Amino acid sequence: MVSIDSAYILTGGQSRRMGRDKLFLDCSGEPLLMHAVGICREAFASVTLVARSSDKFKSLGCEVLLDNPQAQGPLAGVIAALEDCAQECCFITAADLYDLDTRIIDHLCASYDAEQYLGLRESDRPQPLCGIYHKSALMHLKRRAAGGQFRMIEAIAGLEHRLLSIENENWRNINCPNDLVGIGVRHS
Repeated sequence: MVSIDSAYILTGGQSRRMGRDKLFLDCSGEPLLMHAVGICREAFASVTLVARSSDKFKSLGCEVLLDNPQAQGPLAGVIAALEDCAQECCFITAADLYDLDTRIIDHLCASYDAEQYLGLRESDRPQPLCGIYHKSALMHLKRRAAGGQFRMIEAIAGLEHRLLSIENENWRNINCPNDLVGIGVRHS
């Protein structure tokens, strides 16, 4: 089994659908971003935020890596994480996956078999922003970025990949106010 010590949390979303910065919404007593950081810190020795800018994260005490400037959207963060990763693979997740937990991470890590991407399947589609990426995926992802192809689901399709089904009843990607129902959000 491959040892996976590093996690990267993608924080680059603009929160347009939410109408305010969703990463700092108080969800069940902590900011949404720190919820993701806490879960990743339980599972990995190293946790790094990946962002377009480090300014808003300075007070959090987290290492911040900047997005790759040759890509856009989440692909810019995934490429930056893989360029930074010192091991052959790393865990990469979006900061806004509220139902991510150590059980899911442990299942991914135990199931990993050197695929370029091992991720999760939500209903009938891949979740490209929560999984284990192998460094060998980097060249393919950079070629896509150079060609102006930034969609993550399409990028995953071109990798040697495997998807595990999610058995969570709730798998929430927090994007708009309706996604906050039932998770104890405190409005300031």
